[in-house]
Amino acid sequence: MKKLIIPCICIMLVITAAPLVVSEGNENVFKKNDFKFDVRPLFLLQNLNPFWQIFFKHLDIVSFSISEDPDEPGFLHANMKIRDFKYSELRSAYVIYFTFNYVDYYIATTTHTKGKYVSFKSGYFDQDGTAHYTNIDGEINEEENEITWTVPKDKIGNPEMGDEFVYIHANTFLILQKDCYAKYPIHLVKDIAKPLIDIGYTYTVQC
Repeated sequence: MKKLIIPCICIMLVITAAPLVVSEGNENVFKKNDFKFDVRPLFLLQNLNPFWQIFFKHLDIVSFSISEDPDEPGFLHANMKIRDFKYSELRSAYVIYFTFNYVDYYIATTTHTKGKYVSFKSGYFDQDGTAHYTNIDGEINEEENEITWTVPKDKIGNPEMGDEFVYIHANTFLILQKDCYAKYPIHLVKDIAKPLIDIGYTYTVQC
């Protein structure tokens, strides 16, 4: 099993308010909308200045979701919609996190060098923070500003019908170094889609 240093797609536990989950009448879908114009440059004191939002639209989360298809019970599907996706020269990471059976899992896409490097991964974190990952299928639809993933359930703890994912949230990051194994990665910008409180942010496995 390959290992990925945690700062590459680290869990950011900064809490922020966000809109409620939208179920769209489909119990197989967990969907959450996020505030727009809330990307945070980390190198500024006034990091919510609206002026800076025009530079970071490709990191601004509009919504994210996880779902299942009864015709594909062995897979979890995930989606993230961005306000205005584009490939950046610097490393951009798009991540959905959840906890299952007391293990923290993630589903992620990383890009850099204007799209010459693109990866789709899923994995989990050890108790010491070391991240393990495997490559999975994914797609970026630039016209629709969407990233989608198809995750084999055996890569995320083999959940069964009735099991619950908890502490579901999403992040995007802009990282100075392209090297994922950089000892001291410098995070320049982030967005987080996470509730003010964690009550209700669970997904019950349907298949």
